[in-house]
Amino acid sequence: MSWTEEQDKKNAMDTITEAPESIELQEQNETDSKLWLLLEKTLNESLIEKRRARRWKIFFRLTTLVIILAIVGGTIGKMTLDTNSLNDKEVAIIPMRGVIGAGSEIQASEYVSLLDDVYKSTNLQGVVIEMNSPGGSPVHSGIIYDAIRQKEELYPAIPVIVVVEDMAASGGYYIASAADEIYADKASLVGSIGVISAGWDATELMEKLGVERRTFISGRNKNFLDPFVPMSKEGKEKWQAVLDETHKQFIHAVEIGRGDRLKITDDIFSGMIFTGVQAQKIGLIDGLSSAHDLLQERFPDATQVIYAPQQDPWEKVAKKFGVEFATQLLSAARLQ
Repeated sequence: MSWTEEQDKKNAMDTITEAPESIELQEQNETDSKLWLLLEKTLNESLIEKRRARRWKIFFRLTTLVIILAIVGGTIGKMTLDTNSLNDKEVAIIPMRGVIGAGSEIQASEYVSLLDDVYKSTNLQGVVIEMNSPGGSPVHSGIIYDAIRQKEELYPAIPVIVVVEDMAASGGYYIASAADEIYADKASLVGSIGVISAGWDATELMEKLGVERRTFISGRNKNFLDPFVPMSKEGKEKWQAVLDETHKQFIHAVEIGRGDRLKITDDIFSGMIFTGVQAQKIGLIDGLSSAHDLLQERFPDATQVIYAPQQDPWEKVAKKFGVEFATQLLSAARLQ
């Protein structure tokens, strides 16, 4: 096989001619590929945007529907509430059970707030207090007494009625005497209108044990209730005066509350306690009845609503196991 110089030149020229055409074709393919990628990306973004717009459209429609339903439901609920408010009568039932005082079952701050809540009702027909208390703090008893009296003055058409269960003694009766009416069972214990301060004298015991107590005070009567120190004549007189003054306040509250219904006897303010039958005879109560019977008789068409303080579960446990005993022990004067 042979070739010439002219043929080599021809072949070289053909190669040079074909190279630009190949490069141009490659560039064209790359351009087309980029255009397809750009078009595909544009279409994908458009599709994503349409899906997003559709989701927001659905979201706004659902939100609008929820708002409309809420408005309609609220309107219907309000109409129902207003209808009930116009038609329903209400009688408030307030249970008062236990010892009266700070940290005890009946605390003034809780029950004064409770009374405020009771009288917010526009349909209130009456207030029934279910009383079962042996007494306690004269201060807390007096505060609750005053709160009841104030409500009676502001709302004279709404009767406050106390129904005694086992007992309304001392501070329990102090509170009860503020009511318009008081009822009890024939065997209920009522009264005990008096004041007591209990303690002990351990001075001789200290001497027998050979123990000397060291107490530093500022004010000669600061430790007059200390059981390990002999009580002075001045201390006895002063403390008796405090008890007598507290007793007078108690008597005055009962006289104001019971008025002409009260029949003064030698022992009515002596601290003596009476049965329901005896208490009715001397005007400490108005009659014999139970809470059930009284509600059926006086408020047969009224809805019964119970108002009671809300206690923390731990507080209930603490009271059950007597953690508040220390507080009771430190109460030097209390109604018994």
